[in-house]
Amino acid sequence: MAPDPAITPEGLTQEFRTAIDKARSGIELIIDGFNKIVDEVSSKRWLLGAAVLLWVKEKLDGAREGLQKIIDKARYLVEHSTPVVSLILTSFDWLAQVQRPASAAAGRIPVKGDKLIYWKGAAADAYSAKIPFQQAAASDMATKADFISTWLFTIAKANVEYAVKMGEYIALIAGAVTQAAVDAESVFGIIEAINAVASAAGAVVDKAINQLFSIATRVVDLLKNARDASASINNLEKLAGPPVGTWPQAVNVG
Repeated sequence: MAPDPAITPEGLTQEFRTAIDKARSGIELIIDGFNKIVDEVSSKRWLLGAAVLLWVKEKLDGAREGLQKIIDKARYLVEHSTPVVSLILTSFDWLAQVQRPASAAAGRIPVKGDKLIYWKGAAADAYSAKIPFQQAAASDMATKADFISTWLFTIAKANVEYAVKMGEYIALIAGAVTQAAVDAESVFGIIEAINAVASAAGAVVDKAINQLFSIATRVVDLLKNARDASASINNLEKLAGPPVGTWPQAVNVG
């Protein structure tokens, strides 16, 4: 889909950066919260007993592994966010600087005889003969520009969607871990806190990774269309010249 007129490069960029900030702060909250839980368990280990400590250790080891998966993905997103902002801006630049002018140019090619009904002779005939070729070339340019604009924008939008979902899930997990760290301050709350962290690191992380994988797969599929984009641009069939590959001029000078 082409960019919605209501969507601006500033708005889409801000949405992306807000998601990145949420992911960045969420990562810190998850790490801090988990470390606090470990510290609380360590400080109360003499009250828990060997059997409970073994159960706690197994739960925390599993939770750490699950949390690390989503943290790694979030960190990668945060560290590689700059190219996405560039992609967003490029998609809108292409729309403004290429797609719109190309589409406008197609509309300015005259219909055969339009405004020239009193022009007669060999020159008029030669000019009229070129009009269909110019119309085809202009239409082809507009179609290609629209294809590239839509392609770039769709990739940019999918990247923003990925970042927003990542931010939402990281914030959700961070909230669960932070609350668990508070609950773990009480001896009676440790078991509940461990279960809460294990649940967040298991079910919530799995759901997050599955949904994020689905979006990432869509982005990869879109990137594979780069070959189609390149083929579209390099196809100069409608630029009939002469020579072939250049605009079909009605009058050639020199």
